[in-house]
Amino acid sequence: MDRRVYEGEGAKDLLFAARLRPNRSLTRRGRRRVLAVLGALQAFAGLAFALHGAWPAALFLALTWTLVAIAFARRARAARAYEDVELSALELHYVRVGPTGRRRDWRFNPLWVRLAVARHSEFGVERIDLFSRRTRVEIGAILGRAEKTRLAEDLAPALARARRGPRFDRVSEMKKDPEMKKDRLD
Repeated sequence: MDRRVYEGEGAKDLLFAARLRPNRSLTRRGRRRVLAVLGALQAFAGLAFALHGAWPAALFLALTWTLVAIAFARRARAARAYEDVELSALELHYVRVGPTGRRRDWRFNPLWVRLAVARHSEFGVERIDLFSRRTRVEIGAILGRAEKTRLAEDLAPALARARRGPRFDRVSEMKKDPEMKKDRLD
């Protein structure tokens, strides 16, 4: 999970941004190595079974290797999914991109959106939802419980800061522009 908490106080400044990605267990190179080692072991065992007349066992070993390769490919495809969360004082923008590239966008007003966190006493955060009027969206479903906990701990204060609205510091603006100070004194 790539997340950043910003200190910006302007209306359009980002207060929070995160890109949520599922955990990847192996790289492409790692998957190839595991499949190569598994294929070599199963080829050796399959050859031994076939030489002893148990040729169906060799077929089942080949089928097993094929199913493991398909499972690795599906897992690698699922790892292409991600979610983006961007929060400013004006809006909360949430984007979910599936493994096929299908994109769904939600935009919320930070004043009306509520963060609902479902916690289990033993395991931690199980679900994080954004509620706004009749819209309910689960965020971080692709994350583990520890990452969901960190997301909730970072997003809740940023959302509270967004509800307070942008801060405009008139004193510092007057110090920068002497004409403004002169107009205020008249």
